[in-house]
Amino acid sequence: MSQVYLLRHAKAVWPSPGQKDFDRTLDTGGIEAAKVLGEELRRSGLKPEIVLCSPAIRARQTLEYVDIQSPFILEDSEKLYSAGPDAYLMAIRMAGLEHEAANSVMLIGHNPMMEELATALAGRGNPPSHATFVSGFPTAALAVIQFDSPLAEIRPGTGTLQAFFSPSEHL
Repeated sequence: MSQVYLLRHAKAVWPSPGQKDFDRTLDTGGIEAAKVLGEELRRSGLKPEIVLCSPAIRARQTLEYVDIQSPFILEDSEKLYSAGPDAYLMAIRMAGLEHEAANSVMLIGHNPMMEELATALAGRGNPPSHATFVSGFPTAALAVIQFDSPLAEIRPGTGTLQAFFSPSEHL
């Protein structure tokens, strides 16, 4: 069995005139939401073995404030900032190939890719995806999707949504 943690970055400030989207930082609500999510992960005993993070400042800050309390391999990929959900899925599979002993990976990225990937992967169950996905994938939200296959072999429609956390439910 394997698990994929899909984490959308926390809420960021609007860009200042001339500021690149890539350089946007978390706002105070985003920082608090990331901390709440980190507490929930620790309380639930969820610890990803591999973390793939968009290089955008807001994604990196989300990772910092979630403060995962386990050893993990941090990988940084430009594709997680600029590419679509297919690239997100490929990054997860490649991490599974490179780290065969790992059974879990967290991907910290952006919408709409996060929402599209979560909806595509969490195809099993009744209903097939979390009701929250219908209205979007909130900032700082985390979907935990479980698979019967190794990370390198996950496919759309074969996962089961195990948990969904949204810090806005706790703030």
